[in-house]
Amino acid sequence: MQLYLIRHGQAGSRDNYDLLSSLGKQQAQLLGEHFRAAGISFRAAYAGSMRRQRETAEIVLGAMPEAPEVRSDARWNEFSLEGLWKTLAPHLQAENEQFARDYAALHAANPNVDRVMTSCDVELIRAWMASHPGCDGVEPWKEFRGRVEAPRRDLAEYGSGESVAVFTSATPTAVWCGSALGIEERKIFRIAGVLYNTSFSTLRLRDDEVTLFSLNNTPHLRDTSLRTFR
Repeated sequence: MQLYLIRHGQAGSRDNYDLLSSLGKQQAQLLGEHFRAAGISFRAAYAGSMRRQRETAEIVLGAMPEAPEVRSDARWNEFSLEGLWKTLAPHLQAENEQFARDYAALHAANPNVDRVMTSCDVELIRAWMASHPGCDGVEPWKEFRGRVEAPRRDLAEYGSGESVAVFTSATPTAVWCGSALGIEERKIFRIAGVLYNTSFSTLRLRDDEVTLFSLNNTPHLRDTSLRTFR
């Protein structure tokens, strides 16, 4: 079967991230129109339980004829960067001078900075992946990775020639693509960091093999001003 991993449309600002911006809705509409024009159809469609993922799915599939009903599956949810900021950031501010300086320069005076990846975010993620003790109460990296890879067992029920759409986020997509390529864990976020909003990546699942066919496709975003990473 062919799996389409679709990243959600552009989301809101850092203080209200789990919703689509007006541009995010436009990106989703354009993707649905592209699928329709290309004659692409899906046997089934899944979305994480986050609002930005579900709303993207609804808009995309709403532009397609005879689209399947979206099934909600929280295993496709993104990890909680907000949780890392609440629990882990205070520890890094106390023990990491560079993190403290970057926080003062980038975040302290602008807590609602747009959701772009800053050096502080990168350091938080690195510490999370290394199981820093300050991560208590946040889903551990290894559990997160196991969660987003678990749906593979359910996807095995679909047959050859069938296509399934999954509306998710950057990191779950990167985990799947990175696993198919056999890359090191620490490089997974290099994939996540370059995925455009509403880009789609395609993989083939056959028996125990997962093959990456394409990554970060944006044929529906012809105008470069429509290509965003938030």
